[in-house]
Amino acid sequence: MNNLASSSISFVVASEPNLLKVRLKQRVMERRCSPMTKRHLPPSLKKKLLSSCLPPSESPPQEPPKELSPPCETEEYQRHALFSSPSMPNISLAAHHVLSPDLSEAAVRAACTARLGMPLTGQMLPGTLPFYPSLPAIESEHEETPLDTISELQEPQQSRGVIRPLGRTQSSPLPLGHPLLEGPPPPAPQPPQPPPEEQEQRDLELRANESRSIRPLSRALSSPVVHLGVPDGPPLSRRRASSTPTTGLAYDSQMLKHACICGNNALHPEHAGRLQSIWSRLLETGLVSRCDRLRPRKASTQELQTCHSEAHALLYGTSSMNRHKMDMSKLSSLPVTAFVRLPCGGIGVDTDTTWNEIYTAPAARMAVGCTVDLAVRTWTGDIRNGFAVVRPPGHHAEPQQAMGFCFFNSVAIAARVLQREHRVHKILILDWGVHHGNGTQDIFYDDPRVLVVSLHRHDDGNFFPGTGSPGECGAGAGLGFNVNIAWSGGLSPPLGDAEYLAAFRSVVVPIAREFGPDIVLVSAGFDATDGHHPPLGGYKVSAACFGYMTRQLMQFARGRVVLALEGGYDLPSICDAAEECVRVLLGDNPSPMASAELARAPCANAVVALQKVIGAHGAHWPCLQEAAKAAACSFNDAARNEKDDKDTVSAMASLSMQHQTPNMVSGYHPGCSPDAGRPSA
Repeated sequence: MNNLASSSISFVVASEPNLLKVRLKQRVMERRCSPMTKRHLPPSLKKKLLSSCLPPSESPPQEPPKELSPPCETEEYQRHALFSSPSMPNISLAAHHVLSPDLSEAAVRAACTARLGMPLTGQMLPGTLPFYPSLPAIESEHEETPLDTISELQEPQQSRGVIRPLGRTQSSPLPLGHPLLEGPPPPAPQPPQPPPEEQEQRDLELRANESRSIRPLSRALSSPVVHLGVPDGPPLSRRRASSTPTTGLAYDSQMLKHACICGNNALHPEHAGRLQSIWSRLLETGLVSRCDRLRPRKASTQELQTCHSEAHALLYGTSSMNRHKMDMSKLSSLPVTAFVRLPCGGIGVDTDTTWNEIYTAPAARMAVGCTVDLAVRTWTGDIRNGFAVVRPPGHHAEPQQAMGFCFFNSVAIAARVLQREHRVHKILILDWGVHHGNGTQDIFYDDPRVLVVSLHRHDDGNFFPGTGSPGECGAGAGLGFNVNIAWSGGLSPPLGDAEYLAAFRSVVVPIAREFGPDIVLVSAGFDATDGHHPPLGGYKVSAACFGYMTRQLMQFARGRVVLALEGGYDLPSICDAAEECVRVLLGDNPSPMASAELARAPCANAVVALQKVIGAHGAHWPCLQEAAKAAACSFNDAARNEKDDKDTVSAMASLSMQHQTPNMVSGYHPGCSPDAGRPSA
């Protein structure tokens, strides 16, 4: 009985419930096409499989094989014995160790209790398994195991000293009805969505409000940007927290899609190649990687209406579906209420300003949004200054009129947003394009908080757009805050660096210094550069001169200067000028100008134009009277004269100090007696 009990205990220890399950499960699943089917083994073979788990050291007394089973069954069973895995507790598979059929369950329980010191649980009994709702019973797997699978696993017996229980596996399929097998709950009913146009407008307004919030982006580290690789540089929202504000760049490829439907850029000078060329130049020179990219966005309708009428904003800023919803009485107030057919076969507002029904409105709103964000973030200190590479241009756009390639006045809208939402008191707008910014002048003509200064070709009103004479000085409270440096005399000779340098030192810089702006916005048209045909400009201003003018403006408003691209149609010239301006904004020294231009005095036509400006605004800006003497001088002569003046002032100050020093030593002061200050006897 002791032998039987010890053999029973060995059987219990060796028959950990998951031993056969884990070892045979993989083979069973590979050989069976369906886990739900069963293949039954003969009862005699099943009994012998269970009895084979007894190790030989604890086996009971052997009985003759003929009493257990026929010889054929024994031989067949021995050919299909299992091996013991080195990674599992040892299972002896000797065919001659069998379980006595006379052993009862009560005897096994009693023997285990005496040997182990604890009662035997149901999971330790032969033929029983722990219950897992998601797993099939191991006894079923024994019954399903084919004989050829057992024969493949036969190996020599190995002995192991330590029996480790296997971890429970949960890799079987879940039973039917399990909660994890149930599909996701049905989605909640969604509220009705607004029309696409209204949803887009809401998104634009939300983004506009977020962009205008005052928060230092230099501390933001987790925004998604827009990073387009090393050449494109880090976006503004990904700037390192330890870095200082730098130059911001605004650009988006959506503005390239605005084009005439005829597809012939040779007939339309304002085309997408302008932006592509400038952006490629900035990438090639590595300037983009030194700047912060702003996330582009479209301007909202409310922003457009800060400078334009509601009808104008809806006509040129929305799709044809929204235009059908417009109040026709408002539309009739516009000067242009319908588009015209161009000679090229396209559509336009006039013969110059082309219109694309699909792409023009988004591009125009994108140009405004980029410029506004650049100005706002410069004001809030997120960036030091900025350059907006945008199109279509905007300085010709009036409150109710699109013209001269322009639909919305981007710089004017940026100034209005700064005034109304950020309480900026003094804004300087400088327009150095060869064409007069009639739209900007019209919007701020009576506003004393915005000083508008324009350098443009006028030719006594015979050059487009014909406005911008020196006598147009403003109206009402804005009188004197609209300064037009109107060049006349045609192209005899064409103006260059000497004339623009004279205008800066005699008019622009003195007025700006006296005005004291809080921020400087530049309508940066580069159509005064060399390479433009006479109808589009005809002047010969160098890229280095534009860099010098940018440097001069950076001495005001603590360096808060924002440039927005306007005109400029000769690709090499505008690329050179844009590159030079961005370099100067980044803090690089401007390129040297030609020595001949520095030594040349401005032409007579230019001197006459400057004298007209000084005469028209001398009463409003007293500083112009002192600066008028430098209008006819060359750059070098003006620099020498300025140096001589400074030396003279310093010498006079030194003489004054020397005159006062002896008097202070002797104790004599004018108006006092010689004996004053002396001690009495």
